Amino acid sequence: MLSNISGPGQQFLSGLVAIQTAINQAQQQVSSGLKVSVASDAPDEVSTILQLHANIAANAQTTQNLSNVQGEVGAADQSLSTATTILDQAQTLASQGLGINQTAASRATLANQVQGLLQQLVGISQTTFEGRYVFSGDSDQTPSYQYDATGQTATRLQVSASTRQIADTSGQTFPVGLSANQIFDARDSADQPASGNVFAAVTSISSALLANDTTGIQTAAASLQTAATYLNQQQTFYGNAENKITTAQTEASAQNVSLQTSLGNLVDADEASAVVQLQQGATNIQAAMAAYAKVPHTSLFSVLNP
Repeated sequence: MLSNISGPGQQFLSGLVAIQTAINQAQQQVSSGLKVSVASDAPDEVSTILQLHANIAANAQTTQNLSNVQGEVGAADQSLSTATTILDQAQTLASQGLGINQTAASRATLANQVQGLLQQLVGISQTTFEGRYVFSGDSDQTPSYQYDATGQTATRLQVSASTRQIADTSGQTFPVGLSANQIFDARDSADQPASGNVFAAVTSISSALLANDTTGIQTAAASLQTAATYLNQQQTFYGNAENKITTAQTEASAQNVSLQTSLGNLVDADEASAVVQLQQGATNIQAAMAAYAKVPHTSLFSVLNP
């Protein structure tokens, strides 16, 4: 029936539809804050928008992973700092044991104190973070060492490599942990204590003191110094890992801002412009209605109201 509307009438109705469509779009943008709500709003940009969403999700996961491991690495670093202090205390006891006024009994007392320090070091090797043994490498559900009070030694429970790595926003990975085997119990190819072995050095101090052996104490003190230097090197690993994590977090934060900005440029509405469009649309409708009222429209009403 509307096909019988006169040419001017059809133009008028088409114009009204176009204006109303623009008003509806502007209202949608104002209410949602988006200029692209469905794929049909910008079919040529859908692929780019979807890729940006995927990149933002991947970046968020990277950020979460970095945050999770940051606490663990920090706990490990702090534990090794404590271990370094314990070795300083062991060196002090060794120096006291070399005093000319020391007796077998007093050195035995010092040996007991050194044993207490060894027990603390074993406890540090069992450091946990959120249910994981941070120095147990890939077998992080069980400790790698326990203290044997009878033998007064650190007993190895397992040998576990530490292969865990974390990725930054570029996909580059770096290691974030060492095993207790490597940190406290360095060994050679024959599985014998090597230079820098922390547990062996502390045990040798205790044994020499207990044996009242001044020469042995001097030798053990030198080994302890080497072990302290080695332990500092292991702690440096964690300091470097913390720096890498911080840098990666900074990069992830910057990348998130960039991705969100790119996405916003594609989908976010310009609310000020949308409001202007609403106002302009209302004005256009009023103007169109006023103009059409001055045009003879008998044929139009005869069709609409037969």
